[in-house]
Parts: sequence; C-alpha cells; structure tokens
Amino acid sequence: MYLCCSSTSSFIYEGVGQVLFSKYAHLYRLGNDVVLINSLRLKPVYLSYNKFITIKEFLESGKECDFDELVELKKYKIVIENQKDDSRILEFVKSHAPHPAVSVCYFILSEQCNLACKYCFLGNNDKEKRKHFYKQHMSQEVADKAIFHFIEQLEWHQEHQDLESVRPVVIFYGGEPLLNYDVLKYVVKRFNQLKEEHELLKNIEFSVVTNGLLLDEEKLRDLHDLKVSIAISIDGCDEKSNSMRVDTNGNPAFGRIVKVLDRIKELGVPVSLSITLTEESIKNKQKMIDLIKRYEIKGLGFNILMSDANFILPESYSVDAANFIVDMFKTLRELGVYEDRIMRKLNAFVNSQVYYSDCAATAASQIVVAANGDIGICHGCLADRKYFNHNVSESHLNLDNDLIWNEWSTLSPIYKDECQECEALGICGGGCPINALKEKEGNTIHSMDRRFCVHSKACLEFFLEDLYRIIFKKTSRCKKISL
Repeated sequence: MYLCCSSTSSFIYEGVGQVLFSKYAHLYRLGNDVVLINSLRLKPVYLSYNKFITIKEFLESGKECDFDELVELKKYKIVIENQKDDSRILEFVKSHAPHPAVSVCYFILSEQCNLACKYCFLGNNDKEKRKHFYKQHMSQEVADKAIFHFIEQLEWHQEHQDLESVRPVVIFYGGEPLLNYDVLKYVVKRFNQLKEEHELLKNIEFSVVTNGLLLDEEKLRDLHDLKVSIAISIDGCDEKSNSMRVDTNGNPAFGRIVKVLDRIKELGVPVSLSITLTEESIKNKQKMIDLIKRYEIKGLGFNILMSDANFILPESYSVDAANFIVDMFKTLRELGVYEDRIMRKLNAFVNSQVYYSDCAATAASQIVVAANGDIGICHGCLADRKYFNHNVSESHLNLDNDLIWNEWSTLSPIYKDECQECEALGICGGGCPINALKEKEGNTIHSMDRRFCVHSKACLEFFLEDLYRIIFKKTSRCKKISL
C-alpha cells in the first residue's frame, strides 16, 4: 500500500488544525508494521500496521486525537499543515544544494586503449568512434598546464570551502592510462612539489583506473610508494562473465588480468576493483565473493552497464543488477569490504541529508582534461568532444559563468518535475546523463537514466528494512503499498 499523497487527503487533529499528507510522503509495509518517510527529509517513522490504521481512521473521520505518533509524523513533514509546506521543503533543499566548485580532475593520459570491451561507453569498441580519439598520449607540457588549471579552479572556489575538509582528487583515466605511465608519475610528483606553495593541495588524493594488463612489479611498487590508489577494471569471476572484456583483436583478457591479480597479492599491494556487472556476472554471487576473498579486496565499486542503440540490454537487467548489488552489499559488509555505490546513498540516508548528485560531473565539481589538452565536464564525451569547450592553452578558465558547467549543475533529480513523486528522490543523486542521452532517440542529458531509478528504489527499500531489523530485531521484506 502506497500512502496517497494527494493534496485532497486532509484531516484535523487537536492542537494542529488541518493536516494533509505531504506529496513527498511514502508508505511501506513490513510484516505487521509500516514505515512512513518523507523523501526529502529522510527520517523514517515506524508504526504497527494496526496503529497506522487507527490513526488514519481518526484523521479521516475529522475527530480530535492526540496520538504521540502524529507529533513525529508532523515533525518529519510526513504530514503537513498546508500545501505550501511542500514548496517550502523543496525550496529549502534546493537552497542547500552544494555550490558548484571544482575538486576533481580527470587526466586522460591516453585516449587509446589496449582493450576494446564490447560495452565500452567511451566508444573504444567502435572503429569509427575510435578514429576520433587523439592518437598521441598526453604530453608533459599539456599535463603541466592541466595542473595549473586545476589549482586555479581550487583556489577560485576557496571561499566556499573549509581548507581542512578540502580533498582535491586527481583521477588518471583513459583509454588506458598506463600506456602513458611516465606522465602519470610526473603529475603526481609535480603536485607533491606544489604542496608547499598551495595549501589547498595538502590533502590531495590520487587514483588510477586501469584494466591492469600493463601493471608489473615496478609499477605496482611505484604507485604504492606514490600513494596512488589502484582500481582494476574487471567484469566478474570467470571467463564467461568477462567475455565482453576483449582486446583489440577480440582475444579474451580475463586470464591475463588474473595473473596480474596473483602478482599483486604476492606483493601485498592494496588494490580495489571496479566491477562492471554484465548479464553473466550477476548470475553467480558466490563466485564473485570467492574472487574478492581470494585477492583480499577491501574496497570496490559496482558499475551498471550502459546501453545505447548499438548495445541493447533486456528490461530485466536493471532489476537483476539492482538486486545483485544489494545482496552483495549485505555479504560484503560482513567481510569488512567497502562497496562504494551503495555507501554513497547509505551515508545520505543515515545522516538524513539529501544526496544531490551521484557523479562529480552533475555536481559541476570536476574537469576532464583530454590527452590533447581539451577541457570538458564528462569523460563519457571524449569521442565526440561534446561538452568539451575549453583547452589548457587558455590563460585562465573561469567556470562560474560557463554555460556547460551551469547546465550540468541543474541535472540533480531535485530539479526534475518527473522525479518529485519518487520515493527515492532524496537518496538518488540522479544517474548518468550520457546514458540518459543515449538510451533512446530524442533524449537529452536532461532525460532520466531509468536503470538508475530501479537501483535507487531498491536501495531505499533495503535501508528501511535494515533499519527496521536493527531497531526492532525483526526481519521483513519492505514492500511499497498503496491505498
């Protein structure tokens, strides 16, 4: 039963006057109990089903009542005094949206790749798109200018940030970034040299996302010493799960990646995994767990496949992937393994803070520097260079008034009319604008990434179930119900 949030559902109770259910209020059944939550306040209220029915009947009858539970429902804006309260809540949430401020910089060290994964969202699997990628690796000169531009962005937005909490993030990406390993090392060392001149760099973090095939003992030790976090891309636990992860000649890559993981384990170098969930990889949870245990992985992130006209996924995939991620999370937390995709949402839920954006691009808090020095907002646009409108050759780059960065900063679900009645509005953060754009003809970056809707709703149900288990020591499936 989903609690009707219609503005016509208004009631009277003593000391408050007329009340109505917020349009952001949602109801779930948990066995003999229910939970109500305002999707923008994120403070769940649990009641017995019988108590809920009793309260609801009193309210509908117009009789005066003084149930303690009504105080909680009002406190957390599940019931409101008039329709304007909903508008005030939304405006309050919008007014607290983070100010766009660049804190992340992607260095695309090489747009070329030694793999051609069949699902590659960049287009390295497409011969025509691949022609548009810059063939030369990023030069040291371009890297130097990119460093300057990133520092400039950090310092321009210094007024909006607390120096102690600022954590600039540099992500080395591709193509395959290790094709240009010397420039990677140069960039890290140069940033470290500049820490004395620029206080904002003192907490800088570095990471590299790689398919791992070019990792050898020297690089592993170097990256560990340089404090560069290593995230290795993989699709699952066996050849079948990784059948779409092939090189440019169509040869499978999984066996070679496993050999690299074996060497990493021998050396004791910590790495995380970036796991793309193929249709095959979500069929065997236990094999995935075994792989994570075998290589003593302590952190990972799951990636939901993107689709377009050339790579169409069945409708069932989004549901299966969402359920797989939740099920895996339950096991991983028992093993002390951090899973990034759910944890971002869980932090918002636990702290009752709206999660505005699920990526740094839609938060307008990143720049992406292509191998030739072009600057854009999203690395998913490398092939066609859409949303790349600057270059490091420019002397200064003020993004505060830039049309692209300002447009992307409005892509949060809180600004979308079609998202207002969604129960997962407050924890969603929105999906990928590029996937939304490519999902079907006529879409734009403002369209909805519907695979992400499924994922966000599954996460919310899990959070409500899990909190119920912790508080009441009861276990029950959380089911959205409607009157």
